[in-house]
Amino acid sequence: MNNSKNKQAGLIKMIILIIIAIAVLSFYGVDIKDFFTSPQAQKNFGYVWNFISGIWTDYLSGPIHKLWGIIIALFGNSD
Repeated sequence: MNNSKNKQAGLIKMIILIIIAIAVLSFYGVDIKDFFTSPQAQKNFGYVWNFISGIWTDYLSGPIHKLWGIIIALFGNSD
């Protein structure tokens, strides 16, 4: 029960931090939409996404699918 309260408090803190960060960026005149739609930001996000996708495809996908198959075999499918 106490663990659930800690997770909820952590979520509330994260939301408050995001709101404060947006307020600070707005105070300094940073346009978040322009930042995310700029060609340089798109290029950077594309690079990071391709990197993460590569890690998933090359290293994580196989073992996780095997582990999932073992879990399904042990506990059965609830369909």
